[in-house]
Amino acid sequence: MEPGAPAPGDLLIGIGNPLRGDDVVGALLVEELAEHLGSWCTPSAELKVVHQLTPEMASAVAGARRVLFVDACVATRTVVPWLDTLQPEICAEACAEAGGGLDSHQLQPGPLVALAHVLYGWRGDATVLRVPAFAFPHGPGVSAGSQQAMPEARRLVRRWLQGG
Repeated sequence: MEPGAPAPGDLLIGIGNPLRGDDVVGALLVEELAEHLGSWCTPSAELKVVHQLTPEMASAVAGARRVLFVDACVATRTVVPWLDTLQPEICAEACAEAGGGLDSHQLQPGPLVALAHVLYGWRGDATVLRVPAFAFPHGPGVSAGSQQAMPEARRLVRRWLQGG
């Protein structure tokens, strides 16, 4: 396997709407990764680019050894991307305490991980790469602030791919 290549069982999900400004950054990062990986990324890893998460994706999560969600995050305190670890059991407990309802229009990685755990017994590794986002106008284009965060986001994706 090439250095930095995804390990078998890795799932990378880039989330974002290309017509909502900075919301697209997660999708852009995974699309960029797909271009650089070339043909060797399959079957090592599955790369998905979606506008939003849906409950149906729980089966794809459950079929992976580990999952990286790449998503925009409204910048409030930082302009630096960061990784959050999600534990399936804790996500499931939090969702149960919150009433367990799923909103398919605003499904976040935590509830999707919880769904994979509850429905399929999934106990894999889940991580969210949160990329600071600043502007969400109707139409394409990424703000200067999000563009500035992209190099560090790329570095964090590479680190995740290398298992760290």
